Amino acid sequence: MYKLVLSGIFALAIQCCIAQNQNVGIGTTTPDASAALDVSSTSQGFLPPRLSSAQRDAMPNKTAGLTIFNTTTGCLEFYNGSYWINLCTSTLSSILQKSLLGGTDLDQAYAVKQTPDGGFIVGGTTLTNGNGDVPSGNHGALDCWIIKLDAGGNIVWNKLYGGSGNEDLADLITTADGGYAFIATSSSSLNGDVSVSNHGGNDYWIVKLDATGNVSWNVLLGGNGDEFAAAIKQNTDGTYIVAGNSASSANGNVTDVNHGLTDYWVVKLTSAGAISWNKLLGGNGEEEAYDVQQTSDLGFIVTGYTTSSANGNVSGTISGLYDNWVVKLTSAGAISWNKSIGGSGDEFSYAIKQTSDGGYIFIGNSTSSASGNITGTNNGGNDYLLVKLTSAGAISWNKLLGGANDEYPADVVQTADGGYLMIGTTTSSQTGNVSQANYGNEDMWLVKVNSSGTMLWNKVIGGAGSDIPQALSPVSGGGYIITGYTSSSASGLVFGTNHGNNDYWLIRIDDNGNIL
Repeated sequence: MYKLVLSGIFALAIQCCIAQNQNVGIGTTTPDASAALDVSSTSQGFLPPRLSSAQRDAMPNKTAGLTIFNTTTGCLEFYNGSYWINLCTSTLSSILQKSLLGGTDLDQAYAVKQTPDGGFIVGGTTLTNGNGDVPSGNHGALDCWIIKLDAGGNIVWNKLYGGSGNEDLADLITTADGGYAFIATSSSSLNGDVSVSNHGGNDYWIVKLDATGNVSWNVLLGGNGDEFAAAIKQNTDGTYIVAGNSASSANGNVTDVNHGLTDYWVVKLTSAGAISWNKLLGGNGEEEAYDVQQTSDLGFIVTGYTTSSANGNVSGTISGLYDNWVVKLTSAGAISWNKSIGGSGDEFSYAIKQTSDGGYIFIGNSTSSASGNITGTNNGGNDYLLVKLTSAGAISWNKLLGGANDEYPADVVQTADGGYLMIGTTTSSQTGNVSQANYGNEDMWLVKVNSSGTMLWNKVIGGAGSDIPQALSPVSGGGYIITGYTSSSASGLVFGTNHGNNDYWLIRIDDNGNIL
């Protein structure tokens, strides 16, 4: 492979000097007839152009086959017409070939984290039973499917978790003891892996796993209404914070009175899964929480949406039908402040992180344009809405990012340079902020902005089907791992053959969004 690549480099370098069908030898008087340039040496090598990642990315009009030595990564790279491929990555072919995991039925990944051994843990939901990559032993309809991969993308172990009902995984984390924990929505009761009684309808199901995926403990949390789980995080003291929404009121594990239709339901658990406290947060409308995180003051930050206006715990006036609602809690679950953010359209918030300055960044979608708290102009349909908050919840800035069609975000992280990287989907193609062409249906849209929210670059990644990213996580040594699900198969930038319906989709990227 390297000989072919280097032959291409030499041919490009001297093409102005040789005529078509000629071949040139360096160090040999009998160049091979199949080579435009044949170099022979036992004491010297060839030096390709040497560029940093920034210089490489600034090159205009790149063409397929272009090859450089990247001084930032210390690796030979070539451009395949869509992205740069790092030839030093020994696991490249393995990861690309195994980027789709699944069976003949529906398989959808929602969470991924790097593990201490350099591998990865991936979690989601499956309807498949005993074919493709999915083991046998499905317990009912939807089961949680968790896969442990090594650094090369090879399956170390994978297991199904569930009962006779539906288990829909929402979030998965690594834990301080080297194991894992996940949260799902469950309708099962005393069946399969669900060893406790359901309280009614759907409950939160929190499961603690050891390092090899064995269940250490599991709890069902809920009331006589429906509870839908969204997020789990481990706190600095080894306890857990979980969030989602509840329609229950002073029943089962839900001790508060519901304020309206559904409320945020935030629960603090001990390291063994016992409830320390639980809080219903909302107004007389509908509130659904999608993310929660412990903050540096040992409190918590929660985000989602509200339809309430100046009612119950919602102190702000709603600007449209749905607004983002961000709530800061103390370590005991009391409200420190809350903020409604939106315009005349609809806003939903999906992920929030505390930033290095003590403030917060959250990502959602918006159909508003220059109204309410939204200062930017909408590009068409739903746009990404990226909002930076101070530690007290004041808006520092907000940005609408998108194209002529719809963009729906999924996750955001702060990057080492103080900027932000976000993922989601787009159906736009070379319009607005979407600078690249769509591959078909919904594609992943990867966007990098600086610390002030100014776009630095954006990339469209997808295949002929629908490609839906769900989670983004940093990788040691730089870059990120992304997971979601796709119906594409060996098309566009989706590598590997789809097993049927949706498959888990895994992508490794560097800090500049290039696929590794």
